[in-house]
Amino acid sequence: MRFLLLLCIFVSSNVFAGDYYRTERIDTYDPATGLYFKSVEKPDSGDRGFLGSKQSNPAPLNIAVFDPSTNKSRLLFHEPPVGVISSVVFETGFKDGAITFTNDASYRIKNNENVAKREPRSKVLVVVTVEDRKESVLFVAEKKTGVLVPLVKVPQSADWHIDVKNSKLRVVRQTGQGIQVESFDW
Repeated sequence: MRFLLLLCIFVSSNVFAGDYYRTERIDTYDPATGLYFKSVEKPDSGDRGFLGSKQSNPAPLNIAVFDPSTNKSRLLFHEPPVGVISSVVFETGFKDGAITFTNDASYRIKNNENVAKREPRSKVLVVVTVEDRKESVLFVAEKKTGVLVPLVKVPQSADWHIDVKNSKLRVVRQTGQGIQVESFDW
């Protein structure tokens, strides 16, 4: 009985660990620009996961951006990035004294109360997690042009967030008994 219990725990931990760096499928419109963002995933190879089920959450290889006004689409990455696209973050509007963001970004958004009303920023942030290097690379692009620029590499031991009131993206690293904060314009 103990063996069966240990086997179940081992199998379930491996199943859940496989999706640690993966995101939900990206499938959203930006209300500020009207652009449609959609994850481009690896074509289904027919591979089956645990117990023969399909992999439920394939890693996005790229992000397609469709502009309904021109009926054209483009990819954010010219070549798929090394790693897994784990998050796409952008501002979507203003509501109740705060800037609203894409739905997967809430825990990375800080200092977002009693913000002066303004239009959403025209930037999109793409986070690519590289598991074997234990780091994430943050890329920034203008929503309309989509030219991605690598901003910073964030080790797994560090953290990052968007400071809305001060319009900064901050990377926070612990150094001994203190912290080191690196700030970038948002």
